[in-house]
Amino acid sequence: MNFSKLTAYLDSFYAEKNIPGVGCAVYYRHKPVYEHYAGYSNVEKGVAFGPRTIFHLYSATKISTCTAILQLCESGKLGLDDPVSRYIPEYADLTALCDLPDGRQEIRPAVTPLTVRHLLSMQGGVGGLDTDAVERAIQDTGGKGPTLTLIRALAGRPLFFEPGSHFRYSSCHDVLGGLVEVVSGKRFGAYLKEHVFDPLGMGDTAFSVKPEDEPRTALIYNGFDAKTGRAASVGETYRLNPGTEYESGGGGLFSTVSDYILLTEALCNFGLGASGARILKKETVELMRTNQLGEVSQKDFTEFGGTSKTGYGYGLGVRVLVNREKNNALSANGEFGWDGARGCYAVIDPDSELALFYAQQEGGSQWWFWHGTVRNYAYASLWQD
Repeated sequence: MNFSKLTAYLDSFYAEKNIPGVGCAVYYRHKPVYEHYAGYSNVEKGVAFGPRTIFHLYSATKISTCTAILQLCESGKLGLDDPVSRYIPEYADLTALCDLPDGRQEIRPAVTPLTVRHLLSMQGGVGGLDTDAVERAIQDTGGKGPTLTLIRALAGRPLFFEPGSHFRYSSCHDVLGGLVEVVSGKRFGAYLKEHVFDPLGMGDTAFSVKPEDEPRTALIYNGFDAKTGRAASVGETYRLNPGTEYESGGGGLFSTVSDYILLTEALCNFGLGASGARILKKETVELMRTNQLGEVSQKDFTEFGGTSKTGYGYGLGVRVLVNREKNNALSANGEFGWDGARGCYAVIDPDSELALFYAQQEGGSQWWFWHGTVRNYAYASLWQD
């Protein structure tokens, strides 16, 4: 193996791509073979981006959320094709936008029940949390906005389409977080800690950062300029926590590279972690990485993902490579994972026995353009000497 070209590529990100700091780890054949960091988590203070740097995962959170739901399916506590209303009654009488022949849309009662599978595969049509009902729920709870309370309030919003008829990236996985709470009887974060993070040894992954860990938390840079060392703005620009007790299954977790690679490696090893803990069965991981999209939804997904998702479908909460030639991918068909709004990126390839996790915290960059290059450099490095 020779990772020198991947290292040189990552080292170039500060000057050439205006990325303050990056980190990347790789497991191959279920052993750690590479870990590299470059740049800064805090440019002004000269704090290096390193293995203990905490950052926001954003949508890479979804891998954890869907793992939790699939665990509950394995235990028989819910089924993939169960209606969500069986667990959250507010989702029993949903409405959906219906396309009329004249091009207008009309709100009508939804005919198809919203299911757990619809949520996992982003075919639920669930809208965002920016509704009057959600805002009232936040106010009524004194700003706390607990997860399940807000998910119940969200049920009053019309779906974007009849469940199962289209793909649309949305708040589906936030609803899954509420489902975990109902089915497990625990707060979402507590469930993840007990059943996913602690078994794998992921001590730095959580929905909030402890006060004592704030000094090692990366700043969020928006529009960073390496020449000046400054950004257009520094700080959060997304409303991921509408309430102080809200835990977003779609994008709320914080982690480190050395932590989150342990989850990607466990899924790469068909659910068996490096710690020896099994978090999912092999057949469940196989189902997770099976494309769930029909022709219409696949077209929606391709349009949503652009060139970075060419050759991919969408499984149970993850992209799934279905045509490696279309993506110029060195990974095998069946490779899966997801990414996040500031540039985090997970590659999970059980057939090639490779797991990768890459992280950055820059909001003005077009990170989706270089994720595939990071992936391919990692694969090519395994065959070099």
